[in-house]
Parts: sequence; C-alpha cells; structure tokens
Amino acid sequence: MGKRVLIVDNSVDLAESLGELIGLDDSLEYVGYVTTGADALEQARRRAADVLVLDLGLSDMSGMEVLAQLQQEALPARVILHTGHASDALAEEANRRGARGYVVKGSDVSVLLAALREA
Repeated sequence: MGKRVLIVDNSVDLAESLGELIGLDDSLEYVGYVTTGADALEQARRRAADVLVLDLGLSDMSGMEVLAQLQQEALPARVILHTGHASDALAEEANRRGARGYVVKGSDVSVLLAALREA
C-alpha cells in the first residue's frame, strides 16, 4: 500500500480523472475526492490521506486558507497545490504555507505523480 492521496478540487470530472491516473501508480493509493476546503480539513483531521492534491479555487475558501489552517492545527497531511495559475509568487507563498509542491493544471500528469511520490 502506497501513500494515500485525496483530491481536493471543485471540478468533479477532473478529480475523478486524476483519481483514476493516481490509482494506476503502485506507490500511491487514491482514497477519493472532496470539493470544499471544509471537507478537506475534516478529512485531514481524520488522517484519511497522507497527501492532499489541493486546488487554489474552492467554493468555500481558497487553497491558501486550507494550507494556513492545516499549518495552524499542525495536521500531518502533506499538500501538493494543483492550480491553473502559473505564478512564481503563488508557488512561493504556497511553499511558505507548507505546501510540498506546486503543479500547474495542464502539465503532464507525470509531473503531478512525481510530486506525489516525493511528498
């Protein structure tokens, strides 16, 4: 059994597609997806996953707010920020807030898988 991965994205189609790809990697275990920051935090508190693939734009809060809350509560889940925003400034901010990686949506899926294995 590999690292347990939870997708946090408001796009169900994207989350399900990523989940299928993650499930093909023997070093990773896809455990599902949630679409809100509140649900992501609840799952992190339950330690349902080792790594969160976290979108910046959620319906109830930003991915940065989720990162801040994870850090404030000292929750052990590692985070790979997965966003459509190719921005060095956002990547640096995510890093300061504890993210283990920053992957731009539309990148080759191998980039995301590598980030998940390293997280």
